[in-house]
Amino acid sequence: MTSSSDKSFALQDDPFAGLEDALEYSPARAPKGDFGEREARRLLPHVWHAFFGRFGRLTDPQLAAIKPIVEGKSVVLCAATASGKTEALLGPMLERTMQRAARKSTAQRFLRVIILCPTRALCNDFLRRVRRPIQACNLSVDLKSGDSPNFDPDRPPNVLITTPESLDSLLSRKPHGLKHVESIFLDEVHLLDGGNRGDHTRALVARIKSFRPNLQICCASATAPQAERLGLEFAQPNSPEDLEILRVQGGRDRDLSVEYEQFHRMRDAAASIYRLTQNQLGSKILVFANKRDEVEYIAALLAAEDGLPVFAHHGSLAKPERLRAERGFLNATHGVCVATMTLELGIDIGNVDRVVLLNPPANVASFTQRIGRSNRRGGDIQVTCLYASAFDLQRFEHLVKCARAGQLFVEAIPFRPSILPQQATSLLFQNPDNWVSDRVLHKRLPPDVAAEWTRADCRAVLETMRREGYFHANARGQFVADEPARRDYRYGQMHTHIDPDGEVEVIDETTGRQVGTALLSRKDKSRLEESSASHVGFLLAGKQRKVTRVKDQKIFVQSNNLPDEPSFLSRMGPRYSFDLARDLADFVGVEEKTILMHPTGARDGWYIEHFFGSIWGWLLDAVLEHHGFMTNTKGGISHFQSKLKYKGTPPESLGDIFTIQTAAEKFLDDTDAPKYKALLRSLQPGPWLNYVPDDMVQRWVYHCARPADFADTLAEFRVVVV
Repeated sequence: MTSSSDKSFALQDDPFAGLEDALEYSPARAPKGDFGEREARRLLPHVWHAFFGRFGRLTDPQLAAIKPIVEGKSVVLCAATASGKTEALLGPMLERTMQRAARKSTAQRFLRVIILCPTRALCNDFLRRVRRPIQACNLSVDLKSGDSPNFDPDRPPNVLITTPESLDSLLSRKPHGLKHVESIFLDEVHLLDGGNRGDHTRALVARIKSFRPNLQICCASATAPQAERLGLEFAQPNSPEDLEILRVQGGRDRDLSVEYEQFHRMRDAAASIYRLTQNQLGSKILVFANKRDEVEYIAALLAAEDGLPVFAHHGSLAKPERLRAERGFLNATHGVCVATMTLELGIDIGNVDRVVLLNPPANVASFTQRIGRSNRRGGDIQVTCLYASAFDLQRFEHLVKCARAGQLFVEAIPFRPSILPQQATSLLFQNPDNWVSDRVLHKRLPPDVAAEWTRADCRAVLETMRREGYFHANARGQFVADEPARRDYRYGQMHTHIDPDGEVEVIDETTGRQVGTALLSRKDKSRLEESSASHVGFLLAGKQRKVTRVKDQKIFVQSNNLPDEPSFLSRMGPRYSFDLARDLADFVGVEEKTILMHPTGARDGWYIEHFFGSIWGWLLDAVLEHHGFMTNTKGGISHFQSKLKYKGTPPESLGDIFTIQTAAEKFLDDTDAPKYKALLRSLQPGPWLNYVPDDMVQRWVYHCARPADFADTLAEFRVVVV
C-alpha cells in the first residue's frame, strides 16, 4: 500500500493527467512519399510563421524531425552545426503544446516544455535565440540557472530554459511547478554523455517520467556516433517504437581549409596570432586553448598590442566577466577572443573569420565543435593549427582526417554510483515529510541504472550517509536529513556534481568584485598560506594579478605587472579513448597490434609508444611494472608514449590473457595505492563519492576499466624493439 507521503514523490495525483492523455493531439498523417514543406506547414499551424517563416526553405534536419515530434515521439537528431536543429526540435514540440492549449483553456498557464542546456552560458544564448519566436506564438519563456535563480511555480513560464543543477533544485524545492511538463529538449546532449552531469541529467529525466510517464524527450547533437545508446539512456522510451533516431548528413557543406604552424614558446604562438590579425585587417579570430593558463597568458600577451581588442573566456571567470567577453567580442568589428571549451558551443559571438587551435584537443568531437565556429554564416572553415611538436602536428592531421570521415571514437563511462547519494538528498527534500528510503530511491532511477544498482545498493548508500552523519534514521527506518544535509539544502550546495574541492573565489581588492575562481592544488595552497603570498601572481580575466591577501577561502588580488611569467590555477585535462589512440597509432604508421620500444640513450632507459589511451594506459602501466619496468606517472598517465627504466631487452610479449588480467586486477584491487586513486580521479566520480561504499566504487571502476577486455586485447599485441 502506498502512503500519502510516498505519493508526494510521484506526484501522480495530477487531476489533469488522464484528461490530457485523452486529448493527445494526433495529426493527420502525411501522404506517402517524401515529406515536404507543404505537409510541414499543415502540421505546424501555430508555430510555422514564428519558427520557419523567416527561412527561405526548410533544412533537411527540419524536414526529418517535424513529423515524428508532432506525433509525440522522442527524437535524437544528429545533424551538422548551423543546420537548424533548434527550430527542427523546438518548433514541433511547441506545436504539440499549443494543440493541447486549444483544447483546454487552462493548459497554457502551466510549464510545458523544459530546455536543458549543459552550461549557464548556453542557457543565456539559447534564450536570446528563441525568445522572439516563442513569444510570437503567444507563449512565455524564462530562464532558471545559477545566474538567474528566480522561478514562481504558481505562475511559471510555458517554456523554461535551465541547467541540470537548476532542474534538480526545482524538483526538490518546487516540484508542483513541474506537474504539467510535456516534453524536454536536451541541447548538445553529446557534451553531457559520459560525464557525471550526463548521469545527473539521466536521473532527473527518470524522476520526471515517474509522474509524467509519457514525457517526450528530444535530443539535439551535432556529433553523436552512438545515437541509439544516447536515445535509450537519455530519452528512456517506454517502448522502442516511442523513439526515433534521425541522422541527417550534409547540412551546410563547407570545405575545411587548414593551415599548420609550429611554435616553441607561448610568446611565439601569440606572435603568430597577432600576424593573422594583421594579414587580414578587420577580421575576428577565435583562439581555442586546452588549458585556462594558456588562455590567460595568450590573452595578456595580445592585449599588450595597441589597438587590438582582446577578450578571454573560460569557466573560472565570474558571470559578469564571461558576459563582458561574449558581448564585447559579439559587438567588436575586429579582434581576438581566447577561450577554452566554453566557446565550443552555440554562444552567440557573431561571425568568426578564423579559428586558431593552440595544440590539438583531446577528442574529435571537441575538434569539430571548435572549427565549426568559423564562418558559420557561410564560406569555407578557416582554421590555423598551432603545434608545439612534430607529434602534435600528427595529432592535428589525424583529427582532421577523423572529422572529415565522421569518426569520433567515443568512450562511454558507466553510470556513476556517486549520483545515488545526491539524488537521495534531492528526493528527501522533495518529500513534504522530508524522508527517503531505499525503495523510493531505487524506484526513481533510470531503468538500466536500476538493473545495475539494486535496491540493496541504494540501501548501502543510505546507510553510509547515516554513518557519515549526513542522514539519520527515524523510528520507521526511513532516512531524514542531519545538519550537514540541511545546511547544503539551505545554501543550494546539494544539486551539483561539479567537484568544488579547492575552488576558491578570486576578489579584486580595489572594487570588491568577484573576478572568478581558481582551483588550488596542495602546492598552490601551501604557497598562498605562506607569509610570501603577496609575491604570488597568476592570470585571470586576461590580466596579470598579484595576490594581496588570503582570507576566508578567498584570494584577494590587484592588477599588476609581474616580473615573471605568471601561471594560472586550473584543472586536469580530459580522457583520451583507447579506440581514438589506436586509430592515431595506425595513422602515424605503427603496425597493427604492435607496441614499440626503443632505447632513450640513458642507462636502462626505454621509450614506449603504446597508444592505449587514458583508462587502459593505467592498466598497461600495471602490467609493465609486473614485468619489471619502472614507470614514472607522477604527472598522470600518458595517453600514447612513456619513458621507462628496464634492465635488459624488453620481452616480445607482455604475457598471456591470464597473466595480464591478473596484473590488471591486482592494480584495481589495491584501492589505497596512489595510482589507483589517480585513475579514479580521471574518471571524474564527482563530489558525492564519500557517501558510496568502497565495494560499490570498486565495482564501478572495474566496469570502467574492463580488465578482462583489456587482457584479451593486450595479449594479441607484440612488443617490437626499434
